[in-house]
Amino acid sequence: MVSLIAVRDAIALLGIAELNQLSHQFKQPPTLMQAMLKQLEAMGKIERVEVDSSCLTGSCKSCPEGKKCLTEAYRIKSHPTD
Repeated sequence: MVSLIAVRDAIALLGIAELNQLSHQFKQPPTLMQAMLKQLEAMGKIERVEVDSSCLTGSCKSCPEGKKCLTEAYRIKSHPTD
């Protein structure tokens, strides 16, 4: 089974990683990978970002697909320095 550390390290190497990309990389079902990502997010290790590279118009409200083109992606959470 894949560990939380392995998932965090993969995100760090990729910069921004999508849920489906990580699911494929680790050969795990998306639901399991999503649960692991939510746990890392709750621990303050990563943050969710909205990446939409498939929509060229930016008109999601009028798009017949609704918001299905929006992908779930994560990156390492940056901690502000004081």
